[in-house]
This record gives sequence, structure tokens and C-alpha cells, in this order.
Amino acid sequence: MDAPKPMTAFVGTLFVGTDRLGRPLTNPEKAELAALLRAHNFVGASMVALRFAFKKTRSQGRAQDLLGRVNLRLVRRGWDPREVPLVKRMCRLVWSEYTHEVEESADARRAEEIFLLQERAEGRSDPEAVAAEQHRRLEAEARETERLESLRAVFEEAKDEVNLLWLDYQQKGIEEPADMARESGRDVKEFYLATDRRKRHLERMLAAAYEARAEREEKK
Repeated sequence: MDAPKPMTAFVGTLFVGTDRLGRPLTNPEKAELAALLRAHNFVGASMVALRFAFKKTRSQGRAQDLLGRVNLRLVRRGWDPREVPLVKRMCRLVWSEYTHEVEESADARRAEEIFLLQERAEGRSDPEAVAAEQHRRLEAEARETERLESLRAVFEEAKDEVNLLWLDYQQKGIEEPADMARESGRDVKEFYLATDRRKRHLERMLAAAYEARAEREEKK
């Protein structure tokens, strides 16, 4: 006999997932899930998982696609913070999606542990540090991909003139804030302050992409 479906998306700290729930999340449940993910550094965990995905696929595009599927699996299959940290949960899902396995396995756990040991050995065990490193690499790659235009659209909508200048200077190969300040006639402090805003813009883009993918999956 099948176990009865839960009535709510959360049972204590456990997020049961939409597969077990048998329905899409309500707006309050989406907000609760978003708050839970923020509390467990979803952005940092995503960056670690993306690095793991890149290690497996050796392709930035395929790694990002893999991470998108991981985000959907997280929503569908659920997660219990008491059982496993978010970064490990996402690395296991990366392995599972990469090998087309439905269930987690001992091999997945070993692969995840080996990868995280390598991260620690290379001084990248802190998700925040990994996020910062990956953030810089993604910014560099964005100059040659459509993410560049996505960033420009976000900066234009926010009327963020300094980050629009930053984007233009990056395209010209000017990367140092002091050089940007000299070229633009602005105070160099403006470009340093723009870094925090740029990070928030990127985090919102990641969150929006995650929510859009989740909504598309719910409509299937």
C-alpha cells in the first residue's frame, strides 16, 4: 500500500518535493522554499555544484544545463537539511543527472566525497570562496556569450550607470577599477561599490532562472 501523500510541502525541516507532494507548489510554499535555500547559501552551493558539473562534462554550456536539471530535481525530489548539507545534496544530484540514474548510489556519494576532498586540498572547500572564484570566471566568459546582453539588460533596467560602464570597459579589455575611473572621470570608489551591486544582480538572475525552470517543470 502506498504511503499517503503529504498535505504540505514541508514536514518539519524536510522539503518533501513536488513528486511526493503530487502537485505544484503554492506561492507561499515557493517563498518558504526560496527562504530555506537562501538560508543554506544556495548561490554558493550552486557554484560548487556547477564546478563539479564542469569537472564531469568538461563543457561550460553542458555544465550549466546539468545544473538546471539539478535545480529541477531538487524541487521535485526534495531535500532534508538535517540529513545532508545543501552543497552535498546538489553534488549528488549532479552525479545522478550526469549518469542518468534515478536513485542516488554509493558511487554517487564516493564521487561527491572525492570531489569535495579535492576542493579542500586546493583550498576551495568554502562555498563562498568557490562562489567568488566561479563568479569571476563567469564574468570573464560572459564577455563572449549571450549572458553579456542579459547583464546589460539587467543593468539598464536598474539604471546602474557604473555597472554599464564596467561592462563596456570589460569588452575593451579594461579590467582594473582604477583604469575605469581614469577613463570615465568617475571616483574609483564608485566602481568598487558597483561590485556588490553586480553580485546581487547576478544572484537575482540565477534565482530567476531557477524559478523559471521550476515553473516550466511544474506545467509539464
